[in-house]
Amino acid sequence: MLNFLRKLRRKEMNGPKYLRYAIGEIFLVVIGILIAFSINNWNQGKLERIEEDKLLENIRVDFAEAIRTLSSLNERRDESIQNFQMLTEALSAGDQSNTAHLDSLLGKSIFTPTYNGKNSSLSIIINSGKINLIKNEELKSLLLKWPQQVEDMTEGEQDAKALTYQTWIPLISSYTSSNDWFVNGEFSDKMPFKNRKTTIKKNYKGLFQDAKFENTMTMIELLYIQGKIETQGLIERAKSITSFISKDL
Repeated sequence: MLNFLRKLRRKEMNGPKYLRYAIGEIFLVVIGILIAFSINNWNQGKLERIEEDKLLENIRVDFAEAIRTLSSLNERRDESIQNFQMLTEALSAGDQSNTAHLDSLLGKSIFTPTYNGKNSSLSIIINSGKINLIKNEELKSLLLKWPQQVEDMTEGEQDAKALTYQTWIPLISSYTSSNDWFVNGEFSDKMPFKNRKTTIKKNYKGLFQDAKFENTMTMIELLYIQGKIETQGLIERAKSITSFISKDL
């Protein structure tokens, strides 16, 4: 009797009904797994989109500040270029009579505009690999290129700064009074030594006749003009980046 029941069960298990049942069970398990994966992927995608939005908002804030800083930088460059042009006009006219005015021009000429801004959010995103969370490929490309473009611009700034401190300042100091650059300058009221009198005999005639004066001034001015052009390019790229982000958010 026992052997008969075993044979009957074995027969049922090998039958078509049981096979259909087994296939149905497997199908339900697979469907369940696929649904679980879909829900998990959906949740993961949702979390990634939330994180992407946060990253983009931080980048937008950084680049809005970069636009303001770079625009201010170019305004300072314009002032410096205008300052050198006034020195050039005095040189061309051979006019050394108004030494107080020339002192002021020299005082302003030693300040070199430089960009110290850093996109901290962008640096963190790139270094952490989270840049891949950004789905907009064109925006991603602009962001990845930005650090190198800033570096290219600041190289010119460093060249101008080096030329100013290593050549320009020693040159004009050998003919004029650094004390009077500031005492006779537009910031004289803020100087603690505004009433100090110089003991140096200034020689603007000798300075104007020194070929290094005109040549160095020309080179610094050219570096400022180049820096202004490159900075304007950065401003336009930063505006494009903020525009892309505003559309994506």
